[in-house]
Amino acid sequence: MADVSHNGAIYTISASNTFANVPVPISAFPKDTDPFDVPNTDISDLELGTNGDPISWTVQNPIESSLAVIPATDDHETLQTIYNNNRAEKGSPSANDVITLVRILPNGETTTMKGKITSGPATTSLASSGKIKTPVYGFKWFKVFRTPAVNIEVGF
Repeated sequence: MADVSHNGAIYTISASNTFANVPVPISAFPKDTDPFDVPNTDISDLELGTNGDPISWTVQNPIESSLAVIPATDDHETLQTIYNNNRAEKGSPSANDVITLVRILPNGETTTMKGKITSGPATTSLASSGKIKTPVYGFKWFKVFRTPAVNIEVGF
């Protein structure tokens, strides 16, 4: 039987310049939004020629994702530090970090991603509920390597 729970998932994030590629654990995942989301990515396209002939081609696009954490936690400060160091402004260049995110799910599936942080909140926002709003950080990945889970029950 497939177990689709992500309870106990392990994430580490490293930033090439900000944290000198030292992995920092991320585990403070919120309940009010998806903690980690990867929308579909276009990998090819198709059109029809003027006489109805199909013409297709592959396209290379970065893989986009978002990572949300509970506000006012160490994980929030880690991601905010990466965001702040990579946001360029007058007189302050970007750290130009290459970000590595590693995810290990409880079923053994692992995913390693390399890319850039592309968005995040410049400061904390306030929600109408009276709580600090959950910060969500955006990333674009140029390399994604996934190892599927191993089903240890096969053969029993």
